[in-house]
Amino acid sequence: MIELRLPGLDRVAARQAISLSLATGKSFRLSGGFGLARQDPAFAACLSDWENALASLSAGSFLADGEDLLFRPGTLRHGTYTLQTGPFSSALELVLLMLPPLTRLDYRTALSVRGVTHSDLSYTTDFVNLTLFDILERMGFYLHLSLRRFGFYGSGGGLIEARAYPGEAGGTMPGLVFRDVIMRGARVYIARLPTDIALMQRGTLSGLCGLPESSIGIVEVLDADGPGNCVQAYAECDGRSMVLQAVSPVYDADGEYIFNEERAEETARSLASLCARLKENGAPPPEAAREILPYSALSGSPLPAGAGETAKLLADAFG
Repeated sequence: MIELRLPGLDRVAARQAISLSLATGKSFRLSGGFGLARQDPAFAACLSDWENALASLSAGSFLADGEDLLFRPGTLRHGTYTLQTGPFSSALELVLLMLPPLTRLDYRTALSVRGVTHSDLSYTTDFVNLTLFDILERMGFYLHLSLRRFGFYGSGGGLIEARAYPGEAGGTMPGLVFRDVIMRGARVYIARLPTDIALMQRGTLSGLCGLPESSIGIVEVLDADGPGNCVQAYAECDGRSMVLQAVSPVYDADGEYIFNEERAEETARSLASLCARLKENGAPPPEAAREILPYSALSGSPLPAGAGETAKLLADAFG
């Protein structure tokens, strides 16, 4: 059993350890993993979803040992599966957990996952499908994600569908620094919240990103169970599409409504900061580089620059 002691342990590091364990068949003990679940209700909700999903597939089991979390992987099989996640979790986090090991199988696998599709716990579906998966395709991993229904944190009710194809040998790590960056526009998504919020965010993005308001669309999501808000910007980087994103927190993990105008403006400013970083340094969001880790480890390709010490420890442990 692999003994993992990860600096800066968080949800992403725990998720990636489980993904690599499923892909390699290696069990692990994660120091402080169960302690993290006790301290962080949002992570605990995700962990509960992961445990239920893997149990339904007979693909792995968890055990708490003091503050540590133990995981023993089972066998994943290709097929078509429907999974459910909770209203205070993230359907996308479950998809991100499942996809790396599914690329090791001989045939395509399709996942339909119900729950929260847009949450500040994770990423937007556009970012994953159009930015992250574009990078991974150049590494030889073929993945696809479709949003069927919006589901916001605290209410759920969304649906995403994902497909994973067998990975191919010979892919290389693409460059993640771009020379020619052109900002094309942005979009504000809002559901069951005052439209004044969307207008304010559009003004903030226009002023901070130097985009004309005519290039910033407002989309009112009518088919959603509960309130939600997210913003996205679209860039062309050396001829490739790039999506930048930020999601407003509307409820906390205890179900308390925490959304207000200040939080909405902070979300818009957060997106504007990502746009400025991309224009100034040609650098994509840091989470894009971090999410490449499981695929780098499985393919034996070098880790992207800036992946961090935790990524190196995971790659060495499961490589």
